[in-house]
Amino acid sequence: MRSDGLGFLPASTLVTTTTSQHLQLSTSTIFKMPSFIVTLKDDVSDDQLAAAKQKAKDAGGKITHEYTLIKAFTVEYPEGTVHSLAEDPSVQTVEEDKEMRTQ
Repeated sequence: MRSDGLGFLPASTLVTTTTSQHLQLSTSTIFKMPSFIVTLKDDVSDDQLAAAKQKAKDAGGKITHEYTLIKAFTVEYPEGTVHSLAEDPSVQTVEEDKEMRTQ
C-alpha cells in the first residue's frame, strides 16, 4: 500500500473490521460527593489550618486539594452529611466547589 508521503494511507485503502465480541455496558451509576472550598482567615496559624482539615475529616469529609497561595482546601462530603466548618471562628468562607465561567 502506498502512503501519501506523510505516512497516512489513502481513505480507499483503510480496512474496517468487525468483531463478534459484545461490549458489556455497566448499569451502575457513579455519584459525585458534594465538594466545598474552605478558605481560612489570613491570620490563622498552621495548627489552626490543620485542625480545620481534621474537623472536616472527622465529619466524614475527604480532603481532595490543598491550596498553597492561600490558606484553603477542598473537601468532599458524602451526600446528606452535616458539616459545621462555617461556624469555625478560623474559617472565612465555605463555598460549593463548582464550575465558574467568565464572560
